[in-house]
Formats: sequence, C-alpha cells, structure tokens
Amino acid sequence: LAVLVRQDVVINTLYTITCSLPKSAPLWMRKRLAKIYHLGGVHSGAGVCATAWLLGSTFRSTVAYTQNKTNDSIATIMVSWMLCILCCGLVGFAYPTFRKKYHDQFEGIHRFVGWTALGLFWVRTMFSVRDVTPAGEDFGLALVKTPGFWLLGVATCSVASSWFWLRKVPVKTVPLSDHAVVLSFDYTVPVNGSFTRISTRPLFEWHSFATIPAPKPSAIAEKPGYSLVVSNAGDWTKDCIRNPPTQLWVRGLPTCGVMRIATLFNRIVVIATGSGIGPLLGHIGQPSCPTQLIWSTPNPEKTFGKKVLDTIYDSIPDAVIHDTKKLGRPDLVKMGYNLAKDFGAEAVIIIANEKITKKVVYGLETRGLPAYGAIWDS
Repeated sequence: LAVLVRQDVVINTLYTITCSLPKSAPLWMRKRLAKIYHLGGVHSGAGVCATAWLLGSTFRSTVAYTQNKTNDSIATIMVSWMLCILCCGLVGFAYPTFRKKYHDQFEGIHRFVGWTALGLFWVRTMFSVRDVTPAGEDFGLALVKTPGFWLLGVATCSVASSWFWLRKVPVKTVPLSDHAVVLSFDYTVPVNGSFTRISTRPLFEWHSFATIPAPKPSAIAEKPGYSLVVSNAGDWTKDCIRNPPTQLWVRGLPTCGVMRIATLFNRIVVIATGSGIGPLLGHIGQPSCPTQLIWSTPNPEKTFGKKVLDTIYDSIPDAVIHDTKKLGRPDLVKMGYNLAKDFGAEAVIIIANEKITKKVVYGLETRGLPAYGAIWDS
C-alpha cells in the first residue's frame, strides 16, 4: 500500500474518481473530497506500520529460532534484520525536519535504499518459502502460491512503471526575465492541475513543476502540449535560466496535484505568492469555474514578463496583483477572506511557500471558509 499509493496511475485514478463528483452535490461532501491531496499520509502511515510489523515479526522469529521453535533458517533471519535496518533508515531519513533540510540527500536515500530493500524482500520471500517447502516439492509452484510473491510483484511493477516512461524529450525555452523562463514540451497534453518531473541527471535528482496545459497554441506555448514556469529558487533552477536546456529527461506520467480539485467547486478564489503563479496559470487560462485571483509578488512584470500578465488579465480582468515592492507585504488572510465573500466563492486555493500556505489555510478555515494548499508531504 505504501508503494502503490505513490504510483502515477493510481494517484490520477483516485483524483479522477474524486473530482468527477458533480458541482451540484452538497458542498460539505465536495469539501471533504477536495482533501484527496492528503493521500501522502497513506504512504507515510503504511510505511511506518509496515516497518513496525517487520521489526516485531523479525524479533519474534529470532526468539523462536534460539528456542528451535521455527522453520526459519539463519539466512532468512539475517536478511530480515538487514531489511529492518534499511526500513528504519528509510523512515528515519524521511522525518520532515531532515527531509526539508537535506532534500537532495533524502531523495537519493529514499530511492536507492528503497530499491535495495525491495530486492531484499524478494530474497527474504524466497528464503522463507524454501524453509517451509518439503523436499521433493516444486519450489517455484510453492513460491507463486504465497501471497508475498504477488504483493511483491505488484510493488515491483508499481516502482518500475514510472521508469518505463523515462525518456529524453526536446524542450523549447522562452526567457521571461533574468528571474524566470518558460519551458515548453509538445509530447503530450496533460490534464489541468497536474505536475510533471524533469531532470538532467535522472538517477540522482528530479524536480517537480506544475504544468500549464496547452491544447492549442497560446501566448505561452507555441505548439500544443504543455509548459512550465521555472523561476530562480535554487542552484538547479538558476542554471536552467542561465543555460537554457534543449533536452530534458521526463519520467512517469503528469500526475494530479492540489489544483486538480478546482473542478469540484462552482466559484473559487486562488491566491499565489511569487512563482506560485505558475501552478495557477493552467487553471487561469482554462478555468473550470468562475475564478478570482490574488497574486502577491515583487515587480510582477519585470520578474515574470508581460506574457504572464497578459494571460492573467485576458481571463481575469479584475485580478488583484499586489506588487510588494511598491505596496509592502499584504495580509493575505484578510484579503482572501474579503474577496471570497464578495465573489461568492465556495473555496480558496493557495500556492505559496510552506509558512504562508499554512497561515492562510488556517486563518481562512478558522473563519469558516474552505481553504486548500500544498502540505509538503514529499
């Protein structure tokens, strides 16, 4: 379950089912279903529980082995303890404090240690089946009769599936400013509210960006496909802006994210700070419902270019774009609440950094207004 709930097709299927609820359904039901993006809790919860179960099972088998009360061999028990160490390491390094501070290291540990653990689970399963298979009985037949074989088969296919889609694709780069660029791809048209992963070193690091679908050419994308707005937020993005790529690696399928829930509501307010406008541009350009916008950023036209502003004003002529260089930092809770009430919005969706997102979501929900934003669970 911990592996399966992170699989692209599974995630997209869950979102598709959840977000297909008609807008005529009661608001309380749509508000509940909009929390679908919290599914990361299933991943972490199942992973912790599986690790705890493995520790308990291995300890019990070890005690039974010392008392000659088990069929488990020493090889099976040794592999089990190796798995305990690896799984405890995975859980420990995934602790939010470490994950946020050392994200690149966390990503490498989670990937390579996870693959190693998956391989050792296959070894453990085969050893444990061998331990209980009577002499003369077909080992292969005994193996395929065990639930562990099929569970591991599903988990392995789930992990491998996104790598089946690994490919290097051409990319067109359009500078918006010294701070941001648009990367355009034409190999697929994703659903609105999804994100994709791109990389220059596919085995070591991946970067997720919200997609801006382009079913037809637009001011941002010259061909059908999708685009990404990349702003200067670190070494990788800085290099991408200074040395525009002509090809990038992509993996898996574009996967649904928090903006996918916009289809559940009749009217919404979206709030963005800085480069958070990128994930909103897909919805703004092709809104699934009447939408109002608050965007707080310094020097919006200088930083993100006239094309982005034109895209916004073409769809939302009265969008609120707050230039923090001229006007200072706004009270987004107050602005969001007042605008949502005036606009008659059923919900507010915010794309910002973690501190602002949590503050705004909490501030609006305590005032009785449904609010949604990223939860940084990966």
